[in-house]
Amino acid sequence: MLILTRRIGETIYLGDDICVTVYDKLRYHVSMGVIAPATVNVQYGDTQLRPAILPGGERFYLISLLTMDGFRIGDTQISVSFNPSYLGTGNPLKRQVRVGIDAPACVSILREELYLRQLTQAGKRVPPMPFATWLRQANQSVSSRAAA
Repeated sequence: MLILTRRIGETIYLGDDICVTVYDKLRYHVSMGVIAPATVNVQYGDTQLRPAILPGGERFYLISLLTMDGFRIGDTQISVSFNPSYLGTGNPLKRQVRVGIDAPACVSILREELYLRQLTQAGKRVPPMPFATWLRQANQSVSSRAAA
């Protein structure tokens, strides 16, 4: 099992087509955003989750988890653990989430910054903006419409 520490808005890539992002963290819950192709099943416990379909055809899942909780993406098990945070705590360590990934050996697991660097070195097309940046901007536009 590989354990990575991520903050809100940071992404982990599983292979070339699945990305898992720490979307939000509030007190005892953390929300994980998953973008996966249509061929991949995402399960929480014994329940297969229904996705939202993005304009590019990818499936988006938003999963709310407690500490030591997890979900499954195909053959890969994802689990999270974190310390509860309370309003007004400015400690940056409280915003971190430990993400445990138990995947087959053939699946590459990379942090977003390393994934983008690997694409650049291979001469492949790099997305116009990192997924975490896009997700943050999309969340801000939804929040501003809700406030209006």
